[in-house]
Amino acid sequence: MKANLIYFSSTGHTEAMADVVKEALEEKGYDVEVYTDEQGSEFADADLLVFGSPACGTEEVDESIIVPTIDSIDDFADKKVFLFGSYGWGGGEYMETWRSEMEGKGAIMAAEPVVCLEEPDDSVVQELKDAIASI
Repeated sequence: MKANLIYFSSTGHTEAMADVVKEALEEKGYDVEVYTDEQGSEFADADLLVFGSPACGTEEVDESIIVPTIDSIDDFADKKVFLFGSYGWGGGEYMETWRSEMEGKGAIMAAEPVVCLEEPDDSVVQELKDAIASI
């Protein structure tokens, strides 16, 4: 099984989450490719697509790496997707908007998205591991 993981992190919080996700996926038997730069449509060539983004601007997904990668994929129909990220203010509402947008593109949520305030603590680390275990 193959998983492509792409994330953007400005403070290191989302990167810390990505490290946990990568490790949990590998423990589950996935071959994981990690990207931190914009990718094209070939990113969709995996059994699982994993996207990580902090809340940017006014509760939006990163527009420098994540949005262009998503926009390069023509068809999310039947693609399993997992979303995660962090926020520093607000309530993390961007994650529900992001989830709805991805489902609107035809993506299947492989697990409930995980979002946390600032740096992931032990409970968020466990939530990430549990989410990956459920996939």
